[in-house]
Amino acid sequence: MSNCSKCKLVAYCDKQCQIEDWKTGHKILCAKVPKAVKKAEEKIESFHLGDYTTRNIGTFMVTEAQARRGEIAEENYAQDVCYDAMEYEQGSTDKLQVILSALDHFPLSTEAWGMLGHFYQYEVTDDDLKKKTCSAEALKMYDIAIKCARILNPTWTDDRSNELSWGEIENRPYLRSLSGRAIALKTMGKRKDAIAQAKKIMRLNPGDNQGIRQLLVTWFLEDSDTEGCTNLLRKYGTKGENSLAYADVLLQYIRWKKDDVFENDVKKALYVALIANSFVPDLLGIVVEKDDDEDPCYSPGSLKEAKMYVTGAQKLWKKFPEAIEWISSQKYHRSEKVPTEEHLVHLLKSGTEIRMVCTHTDLDGNGGRESFILGTQKRSRCVGRGCADFHWPRQLNRSHEPHTDILLHNNDFDIGVGWRKTKYTAVKEVPFWRIFLQFSDEDSDNDDDDEQFSSLQLPPPNQQTIPSSLKCKKCNSTTTKFCALDNDCTDFYCSKACMSNFLEEVNPTYFDLQSTTLKVDAQEDCSINTVNLDDAFRVAGEHMPNLNSVDIHISQDFFLNCNGRGRKVVLSSATVKQFLEKTREKLVSVSIRLDDCCWEQMKKMTDRCRAFLPLGTMPNLKKLMLSNFGFDDVNTLTACLSASLQYLSIDYVKMGGTGDIAAFQMDTLAAKLSELTSLVSLSLADTACTDRHLEMILPNLPSIKYIDLSGSFGRAGTPGGPIVDHHLTDQGLKVIADNCRGLLCLTINYQRHLTTNGILALLKRCTHLIELEMAEINILPQHVAHVLQSSKKLLFLLYGNFGFGNAQEQMVINNAIQARKGKVVVCTGGGLLPVSLSSQHKRNYEETKVMIERANDQYYDPMIYNKWEGII
Repeated sequence: MSNCSKCKLVAYCDKQCQIEDWKTGHKILCAKVPKAVKKAEEKIESFHLGDYTTRNIGTFMVTEAQARRGEIAEENYAQDVCYDAMEYEQGSTDKLQVILSALDHFPLSTEAWGMLGHFYQYEVTDDDLKKKTCSAEALKMYDIAIKCARILNPTWTDDRSNELSWGEIENRPYLRSLSGRAIALKTMGKRKDAIAQAKKIMRLNPGDNQGIRQLLVTWFLEDSDTEGCTNLLRKYGTKGENSLAYADVLLQYIRWKKDDVFENDVKKALYVALIANSFVPDLLGIVVEKDDDEDPCYSPGSLKEAKMYVTGAQKLWKKFPEAIEWISSQKYHRSEKVPTEEHLVHLLKSGTEIRMVCTHTDLDGNGGRESFILGTQKRSRCVGRGCADFHWPRQLNRSHEPHTDILLHNNDFDIGVGWRKTKYTAVKEVPFWRIFLQFSDEDSDNDDDDEQFSSLQLPPPNQQTIPSSLKCKKCNSTTTKFCALDNDCTDFYCSKACMSNFLEEVNPTYFDLQSTTLKVDAQEDCSINTVNLDDAFRVAGEHMPNLNSVDIHISQDFFLNCNGRGRKVVLSSATVKQFLEKTREKLVSVSIRLDDCCWEQMKKMTDRCRAFLPLGTMPNLKKLMLSNFGFDDVNTLTACLSASLQYLSIDYVKMGGTGDIAAFQMDTLAAKLSELTSLVSLSLADTACTDRHLEMILPNLPSIKYIDLSGSFGRAGTPGGPIVDHHLTDQGLKVIADNCRGLLCLTINYQRHLTTNGILALLKRCTHLIELEMAEINILPQHVAHVLQSSKKLLFLLYGNFGFGNAQEQMVINNAIQARKGKVVVCTGGGLLPVSLSSQHKRNYEETKVMIERANDQYYDPMIYNKWEGII
């Protein structure tokens, strides 16, 4: 190989190759570029603003110089040309010529000079031996770019201390040239100069949108500057930052060898690094081939990201082979490649993405293969969880049973994101499982947004958060009316005016001390991160004289990570029990509604729900709603049911460790329900209630008006699989028809064994029915029309799935609504069915919708036990 004698940048094997390359493009780089550079430099030296066109553009989001002298039209044009050049193929002569045309139009174009430097640095050749030579040329271009930027912006001096925001686009060409210069200096072996340059960039752009810290942290260690590295990591942190995290591992290792820290500190740093990217350890100490993929994009935690890091840092790691050996020794403990099944499931639930080798299939058992898989059982860590087609397997809501399938969500794009399953015996290795096991429970960031809600916490022992004085926090008035829950305490206010800071927030969490209801609603957009129910119960028990009802709703979304904020609920068994015993004579209504996946943690916080036992002894309790509760045994549940109840909702109740209610447990529950003879409303959604249980319960409930017997949402198992866990048949509908002639509302969603014949037979006898929900039950449009026409009092009907059917099917149902004079509302899972009605019938239709909305509002009213009370 021989170099081009003129530019010394490109090598050729023979003369003929050099001639051909000269004709196809090297002439531009070797001959035309130097001439264009020289010509532009001459114009830079003679620059005079009056030679160019300027216009006033104001002072908003512009540089200081532009605010003073105006915008240079030629600079803007050259910038647009540079944007065009960015679209050209890397290293192409066409791109080079477009850059030169920008310089020809405006010789002081910082962007054009910076792009020319980038071209020399990255696009001339892949030959590592030529990198220093190319970087030297690139350095010249970057220096000119910086010089031009400072001519146009005199305040951008080398010692400038004020920031240059990356958010202002006009600053970016200059900042890009500064970073290019730092990298060129490093490539040329001038590490100290590169570090000095990088520090200046960080001073100008402390937000570091350019990622300079990822380079600088490695350069610090190469220069043995552990203090500089420590300060940088302290400022920016290491979690989620692949480069910084592994630099911290090496830093802590160096400090450990100097006896400045313990080995456990190195292990903790390795744990954080493995969470950021678990592929890096396998690449350290080996020659990493360059990725042929020209796409610069990569996914955090991916193999491509690991290769990019190791390529840039392998020179550093080669200086510390003993550190690589130490990391390798942590991969397995005494050659134990797999933890126990219990520990493996614990790790998958903990929130860390576990990279393991196993034989795995999809949930149907198809597509089996043995490979690395990046798995988790934590909902908030599942890639794609925000997409419409994401689903959560209900099996994960239960405790894992030994020797059964282990479900995990694969987050590795190389394999294909989605749910997979494996057996414990099919797991070959779990690298670094000891490290994960040691630190996952200590990692507070893993406790904030879990579908298992491990963030639910007990308060510190003997903590007293209720203030001794009830003075208004703002004006010190002794007449307080409101209590606001804050992140770490409760605050009292005399008026909404004094509490205005809270009312300005989204859904402020506060309650009126003069109210009859303790109401706490923790939604995703709740303004506080800690909902301290212990404080709420204490305040209500001591300072709400009119209290007769409790209405608490904790949304699952509240616990999920929101903009990086950790969420938690504070609740203790002792406080719950003390509150219920203190208000035993007063409470008429108790509603505590949780979302899916919360039941196990509610059990833990409330002594396996035994804290709610006082509910069963309340003489005046009329309404009880316990949604998504998990009881240790059925006797605890039945003991919570007071004989005075008129309204009972125990939807999605779970039992024992698995969550499933066994047949004998349902027998015990049904026997208890049959004793609640005053019930007006009964909701048993997604329980194991069968036809036989209805025969036990309903003959003893003469006043029943509302029944919800919904089955499990979706199919158990996989789409297209057998229908299971849907317990009712048409015989159950016959039991309802025989015993509940005055029934107003019936919800039988997802009970897929039911047929049209059973539903029509029920409607013939339950002639007062106002509301019927039967989602995902197989029923034809003509049968829906028959239901509407035969049930004259029916005001609301929900049927089918998410679609509305074709135009002909919609017309059949529309005609039935028309025949009912618009006095019935029909919808599917997709929303209200589109209707075409006459003006009079449309008025009836709108009035019916208003009535339905009022009834739905009354469903949660503490003092109403029949949602249609007072409406019909």
